[in-house]
Amino acid sequence: MFPSRAVLAVLLSCALGVAATPAASATPKPSPVPVVYDGDSDFADIATLAYLCQAHKQRKIELRAVTVTNNGAGIPGRALTHVRTALGNCGLSGIPVADGSDTGVNPMPADGRAWTESILTGALGDAKVPNRPSLVRASTLLAATVLKSPKPVVVIATGPLSNVAKALDVPGVAQRISRLAVMGGAFDVPGNLFGTGAEKFDGTQEVNLWLDPASADKVFARIPRGRVDIVPLDATNDVPITPSYVERLGREGRTAEAKLVHAIVTQPDLTPYIQDGTAFWWDTLASSEVFDTVSPVKLRPAKVDVRQDGAAAGRTYVSPKGTPQNVGYDADPVTYENGFLKMLNG
Repeated sequence: MFPSRAVLAVLLSCALGVAATPAASATPKPSPVPVVYDGDSDFADIATLAYLCQAHKQRKIELRAVTVTNNGAGIPGRALTHVRTALGNCGLSGIPVADGSDTGVNPMPADGRAWTESILTGALGDAKVPNRPSLVRASTLLAATVLKSPKPVVVIATGPLSNVAKALDVPGVAQRISRLAVMGGAFDVPGNLFGTGAEKFDGTQEVNLWLDPASADKVFARIPRGRVDIVPLDATNDVPITPSYVERLGREGRTAEAKLVHAIVTQPDLTPYIQDGTAFWWDTLASSEVFDTVSPVKLRPAKVDVRQDGAAAGRTYVSPKGTPQNVGYDADPVTYENGFLKMLNG
């Protein structure tokens, strides 16, 4: 059972404090868009967090909270530590953070978590930083932040949708989300399951939604129609991380955020996948779709359903019985790369 709105507000303001906001300028500027970022702290999530930190500094957005799912690519505890380290490196350690999510339907392969941990520990240098549990659960922080915001909130979710689904149990949260950007799903392209247990499925699933298909189905049904943008593999497959772009990041990146992303994509465990074209800007593309003036992703309306069981469990597909969403089907790599680096560099 969730606490009342009043208790949620107290938890947010007293236990965690208010997210750092830029100092007021002498020249009035447009009010930044309030954002909550929810992810599973894989390498692409931390790159996305760097992007959002720079957008926050530029007052494009107000990053009000970061929540972490513990049933995805990150190792529980370490996933939250990496988020805290990244925020500190970007000079935004005052932003509230929390982790904790219910166990998903399908477990993340252990080798995938070990791979993620190796990349992020190497890039962030926080191997000896002790893990500190969050003061509240991620879903509680997410719900409280949405309800406390004076303006409707954009939520970006780039992992299993477990935290978002749980937050929607709090009355009023769904209506206060102005847009939900989701990295997940595969419609007209193969899925990307891997590791032990993948052989039990038919290969049509994208990992994030496969990990917790019940939560994905719940979220798509409860968010008011027209407010969910799904950026699936159909779009992210168009934006691989290329060796030439990695070199460009190193050559042109000037800010702490740009250097953090470059440190991530030059880690030895990630390099072979970049070289063979199997590493993509999954999560960063989903976030850039929301804020870039010229979106790199094309969207079309579709009624989306999520398979709940059997060999196709976790698969997204268009169905007359599905819920109306906006689905990405194409992405322009040049627009994405230029916009991403421009934002990182401020």
